[in-house]
Amino acid sequence: MPKVVLTIGGSDSGGGAGIQADIKTFSVLGLHGTSALTAITAQNTLGVQHVYALSPEEVRAQLESITEDFSIAWAKTGMLHSAQIVDTVADHLQANDIPLVLDPVIEAEAGGRLLRPDAVSALKERLIPLAGVVTPNIFEAEALSGIRVRDMDSAAHAARGIMSLGAQAVIVKGGHLDCTDLLMVRNKSTLLPSERIPGENHGIGCTFSAALTSFLALGCSIENAALNAKEFAKSALRGSLRVGKGVGPVNQSAALRVEASRYRVLCDLEVAVDLLENSHELFDLMLKGGAGPAMAIPGARCPEDVAALEGGLTKIEERVCRFGGFRFGGRSDSASVILAAMKIDPLAKAAIDLEPKALLSCRELGLPIIDRARLDELAAIGQCHLKGEEELSEGEGSALLPAAIWDEGVLGKEPRLYLLGASASLLVELLASLPASRAWGILEDDSKI
Repeated sequence: MPKVVLTIGGSDSGGGAGIQADIKTFSVLGLHGTSALTAITAQNTLGVQHVYALSPEEVRAQLESITEDFSIAWAKTGMLHSAQIVDTVADHLQANDIPLVLDPVIEAEAGGRLLRPDAVSALKERLIPLAGVVTPNIFEAEALSGIRVRDMDSAAHAARGIMSLGAQAVIVKGGHLDCTDLLMVRNKSTLLPSERIPGENHGIGCTFSAALTSFLALGCSIENAALNAKEFAKSALRGSLRVGKGVGPVNQSAALRVEASRYRVLCDLEVAVDLLENSHELFDLMLKGGAGPAMAIPGARCPEDVAALEGGLTKIEERVCRFGGFRFGGRSDSASVILAAMKIDPLAKAAIDLEPKALLSCRELGLPIIDRARLDELAAIGQCHLKGEEELSEGEGSALLPAAIWDEGVLGKEPRLYLLGASASLLVELLASLPASRAWGILEDDSKI
């Protein structure tokens, strides 16, 4: 049975922040989310146009309905809007002894005041003393502590000020500084560094606090919950969606999509290697000592997004044998070819290294042949199509796959050929279709690119 968690906050009609972001986060992390609305906003990626607060009685009715039926492991608050709603929420959480993550939402990231000035005092007096963790950004930390936050030293000073109000722990989020968060527990501070990740960030604060709530409900310590929540938020930011005319929302399901993609890649590689193990002829076309087929997830950005056999394939007597299992993160030449090609054509997710003598057969099959140096050059400038060495006319469609990549090699590294395609299994099928010709003899100098 899943843990049940509760979000208390406002509704974002644009679907990017507020309870919508919280519920999506809870669901992705395997918890059942309940919600009590405090306000309805007319909101989109451009900002908050209107706020329609519910009455304290309407908020109380929702909270009572939830706790009459569910056992709440942890709750989190977001937009509370008024001092009266703060009092109502505090009374209910205290009466039911529900642990709390307090996200002190004062203004929307996209613009718009979400907490009345008089409610800030109520937040400090009523809810912070009940909070297991408070998660302000630097501006919210300033509003709660009266201390201007400009660096980690002043963030620690502000965190101590908030803890003096009764909070058990404080996380000052550093997204407006250098992306380093500061965790303060029992007057001990820990820095949680990170890098700035490009992407749309509407709802990132809600997503972080909802993930923190989830990991605490699952039994993590505050330190581990903070680290896990930060990684989850980074994943949501990397997969953010460019929708609307303003700041788009983060994508809480991005991590699930990546995991599903990794599974599909491993399944496809398994099919490809099975075919190679059962076909000596196909194996004989592959580069001896090469990595074999490799394949990336959609949107791959680094070697950790590319999988291949850890030990590659080899031939023992009359049998083709694999060594090791499939692993993401190998630093093979095939991985670097795939990553370069995907900057040109996102569909170019798989590669297999071949004997150089296969070059003429690739030509006879009509495959475009791209020099490796040219591939890297196009990738560096963000060329959006792959058509070999020929210039592309304006308005042409997607890249022509499959293709062959010729690597001339350097001192100490032999020339090699890569077959490039949309999947590893399709590449093996293509390998079977290469025409037998004099290409399987010695490659003459005049047959190179």
